[in-house]
Amino acid sequence: MKKQKFEDRVYKVVTLGEGRVGKTSIITRFFDNSFSEQTQETSDGYCKEKTIQTKKGPIDLAVWDTAGQEKYHSLAPLYYRNSDAAIIVYDITVKETLQKGRQWIQELKQMAENDNMLLVIVGNKCDMHIHKDVEQSQIDELCNQYNAKHFLVSAKSGKGIPEIFDHLANELKQIVKQPNTRSALKQGKKKESQNQGGGCC
Repeated sequence: MKKQKFEDRVYKVVTLGEGRVGKTSIITRFFDNSFSEQTQETSDGYCKEKTIQTKKGPIDLAVWDTAGQEKYHSLAPLYYRNSDAAIIVYDITVKETLQKGRQWIQELKQMAENDNMLLVIVGNKCDMHIHKDVEQSQIDELCNQYNAKHFLVSAKSGKGIPEIFDHLANELKQIVKQPNTRSALKQGKKKESQNQGGGCC
């Protein structure tokens, strides 16, 4: 049996965040280019796969949607396993969802098996910017602490959605070509203990 090349495997991306922040809507916009105001809450995880072209060739992503409600929280660790990247989503109109984002990251660090996991933080609902309830300094602090890139998007309009997945695809492809060049979660853990930040937002 011919051994599969490491580069040809499907990369697992998990989306995390509180309920109603728009995780499902972001995924639906990216895969189906559609949006619904009547999206039902996610009670069980599911994934969609897509091949994305990068500067270094195609890469296959399997993007997992997860439930954010507390009653389903015990299921979340099941989706952390073998993940190559994580998208932490918050609602820019609800500051508590950004604060909760830190808890999702901390849990991810504790339970994920991949120390080199790529991490991005996504502020959804930028179409409602007049109701913004988060401070830029809070966003910068979280991004710096965990060496995460930040995206401001709108699942409703589609603004910024492709850029999230293009970034993940290109970064993951780069990691394949140059293994062990990124360890965002370990860096985050180190910065926590030193109580200081870097910069990537």
